[in-house]
Amino acid sequence: MTAAERPEQGFAGLAPTGPRPRAAVLAAGDLPASELLPRLIEDIDLVVAADGGLAHAAALGLTPRLIVGDLDSVDPALLERYRETPVQRHRVDKDELDLELALSAARELGAAAFRVLGAFGGRFDHSLAALLIGARWVEAGFDLSLHGGAHEAWLCTPRQPVTLTLTPGTTVSLLALRDGAVLSSEGLRFKLTDTRLDFGTGLGMSNVAVSDVVNVRCTGGLTAVIIEHRV
Repeated sequence: MTAAERPEQGFAGLAPTGPRPRAAVLAAGDLPASELLPRLIEDIDLVVAADGGLAHAAALGLTPRLIVGDLDSVDPALLERYRETPVQRHRVDKDELDLELALSAARELGAAAFRVLGAFGGRFDHSLAALLIGARWVEAGFDLSLHGGAHEAWLCTPRQPVTLTLTPGTTVSLLALRDGAVLSSEGLRFKLTDTRLDFGTGLGMSNVAVSDVVNVRCTGGLTAVIIEHRV
């Protein structure tokens, strides 16, 4: 199918309060390290490929429900391989990133929880944009995490604490994405107790997991919980 018009930019009809079908949205950055992949795809209900992310579908043996984007970075042979998969094609000179369009398409397919694989990679601008796009979706009430290479990012808000199962010694950085971030943590070497993290400071960087389970709770603001796995 072909997109007739640009998808909505707002979040009218927010995430449902019932069951939350989980989508894997495949972006064109680096795939998560092989040892991290099984837990990331085992409970996925549907897959949407964002343009060049279709290569990741092939590498993982996944069949997307939908391919979305301007298709400027997709191998034509891959499109032929997935010729039975519907395509939502957009103009090259569009206002949104392919990731934004793919998230919106996954939501229209019923997903309310999202795992972005290939969120981070060689282009710093795209990696930063993915983090900020994810933050916007989490603030709107959706469950979303971002993964690429050895890194992953989760967004902590007062409505959405972050609980992670990690190998002790894993680097955990906390980065305030706007003013007013107040955090408490369990399972980190440098424990936070109602600690204020100001926007544009490095106070929360390079912490370390000392437990199998790390909890981060926010009573204010918006914070990225950034994990660097030892892989």
